[in-house]
Amino acid sequence: MSAQKAEEHPVNILMSGPAGGVTGALWVGKNAGIRNILTLDVGGTSTDVALIENLEPRRQRTTEVGHLSVRASALDVKTVGAGGGSIAYVPDLTKALRVGPQSAGAVPGPVAYGKGGELPTVTDANVVLGYLPENLLGGSFKLDREGAKKAVQTIADALGIDLMAAARGIIDIVNENMFGALRMISVQQGYDPRHFALMGFGGAGPLHVNAVARLMGSWPAVSPVSPGVLCALGDATTRMRTETARSFSRLATTTQADELITILEEMAAQTRAELLSDGVPEADITSEFEVDVRYAGQAFEVPLTITPDVLRADGVAGILKRFDEEHHRLFTFNMDTPHEIVNLRAVALGKALDLPAAELPKGDGNPIAAKMRDHTLWMDGREQAAVIYDRSKLRQGDVIPGPAIVVEMDSTTLIESGCIAKVDAVGNILINLV
Repeated sequence: MSAQKAEEHPVNILMSGPAGGVTGALWVGKNAGIRNILTLDVGGTSTDVALIENLEPRRQRTTEVGHLSVRASALDVKTVGAGGGSIAYVPDLTKALRVGPQSAGAVPGPVAYGKGGELPTVTDANVVLGYLPENLLGGSFKLDREGAKKAVQTIADALGIDLMAAARGIIDIVNENMFGALRMISVQQGYDPRHFALMGFGGAGPLHVNAVARLMGSWPAVSPVSPGVLCALGDATTRMRTETARSFSRLATTTQADELITILEEMAAQTRAELLSDGVPEADITSEFEVDVRYAGQAFEVPLTITPDVLRADGVAGILKRFDEEHHRLFTFNMDTPHEIVNLRAVALGKALDLPAAELPKGDGNPIAAKMRDHTLWMDGREQAAVIYDRSKLRQGDVIPGPAIVVEMDSTTLIESGCIAKVDAVGNILINLV
């Protein structure tokens, strides 16, 4: 939206930060040929997850902000308190390891950053296990591994286990927290996560995406190019959008398709005029219609996207058939109750920026030119030999067997044992089971 519209209707830019990651994932999916995506945006304090089906992100009509419910349209992004700075602790009462939602934040940050942090965090556990090499930001930032070990040792002592088991326990719990959020937007909405790829981005997403993909059964696990700044890329590739809604609240049996078309086209003209006033050329504007339907007496409705042509061809009966199919997918049952058309909505969209991804030079499949050094990490209950690679030197078609670590300026990708990664034409790292 334009700055002027944002000033008039600030409610419409709620949660626009996490939405940028979803838009960025859409752009990556288009260029990589992946149409169904679960997003895993892991930062320092929280993890944001969303679902994209057939390159269309799920939307929601109610946005939760703190304890407030706001009736504003937004992308369906769920957030949990699980990030690199999430603090691990053992409560005196239960003596069971917990991770988050408290966070060390940017100040003082994890102990490994050497900025005065004292409490063990997820980042510290990753450093102890060897998943996060000691040189970050292209070698300009040195991590304090000994400090991280001391911090995680407090958890090990409280649980009566060894250091590596405690560190791995912290990682397993934070991965389970991410898994729980992903189940909310997939399984609990009637989607099978095995039909989706899992894309990890944000500073810590590629570090956890392989492990969470195992839990979800969502393959490939994708680490996009420049994952740490994918939200910014999403903001740069998004499209102008405006919508208007009108309550209708009539039984479907007393509604004619012509009535709906007249109202929807009137609303479409209004939304198109708004985009025109924002400087979007007439030829670049497309319109979509949405109808909210429910069984009479239900407390919630299901939004359906339709076009005037389909509405003319199939009539109101076509909408009801679509509603029954969607209701069955979401809730596994249908009812014999009459249908009620609750709200009508017209959406005007500007043209999406057609920004192609740069293709990588072809390699011979061997990433030896990108190898930085041999490395040792702790995985599957034992120390294992691994290799650290420089992402900027990887080529199209390179194959990386796990365990391995790929480092770049803004993030670190972990490839687990029993998995193998391949670099696609535009530089995404696609991880699959061997």
